[in-house]
Amino acid sequence: MAVYMINGVSIHEGHTGWRVLRSGTSTQGGITNNLIKVSTPNRPGYSQAPSTFAEQVIVLVVRTPRNRLDELLALCAEAKTLTLNDDPLRVLNVELASAIPAGDAPFDSVFDVTVTLSAYEGVWRDRDLQAVGPTDVTAPVQNFSILPGISAPVFDGDLFLRGVFGEFTLLDVASGSWVKTIRAWPGTASTGLLYVGSTQQAFSANESNPWVPVSDMSNYIDVSGNGGFRMSPMLVSGNPKNREVQLKLTTLSQTNTTLRIRARRAYRMG
Repeated sequence: MAVYMINGVSIHEGHTGWRVLRSGTSTQGGITNNLIKVSTPNRPGYSQAPSTFAEQVIVLVVRTPRNRLDELLALCAEAKTLTLNDDPLRVLNVELASAIPAGDAPFDSVFDVTVTLSAYEGVWRDRDLQAVGPTDVTAPVQNFSILPGISAPVFDGDLFLRGVFGEFTLLDVASGSWVKTIRAWPGTASTGLLYVGSTQQAFSANESNPWVPVSDMSNYIDVSGNGGFRMSPMLVSGNPKNREVQLKLTTLSQTNTTLRIRARRAYRMG
């Protein structure tokens, strides 16, 4: 049986007396897209615009002894992650919507607590960051295939481009999103450009510690609209079992140039 854990603490445990009776909704979630529709006068239907997918709401009913009710409610109040014991390397980032006990206090010895959690990203994520590289950049246009198995876009991946590359454009082939320089980058063999996906900022950083920002250099870059740069899944040869991110890097020069990427893969809740 799959056991749910909130912040790494099992909510189906013998020593606490907690027991998950049922899931009020499927924790797999399925796919719910927020479609953006653009209508044009005197034309039928609508034009497609970039869509996003919605949050997923998870409802669990947990039975608890009276003397463990406060402990369970305290855990739910601090809910940050939801995991399953049979797949501990994936995590849902959540926040609590409600935790409502049902019982005839003060007479009942047990309570059934309906716990409603919002999986606000709408996707499962890898627990750990996956690092790619450093990979030598040796051609003006170079392709990269990374993050195998991904099934949902990643918006918060980081990249570090080291060396003397002049200017660059990194294109996500599946979505068409991009991040690029808008002026020549003052690179050296021991320094590079760090792009932080969660904030869409750029910094100078050192090769010896590439993920630690040194100076804000955001005025050197631009990112695509409609949510910014993302790394999106692409079917390899049209096979839905074979998914990966495909990137295309364009640089003006390639002196001592290497590319590193780190990200936590995302998976549809289906």
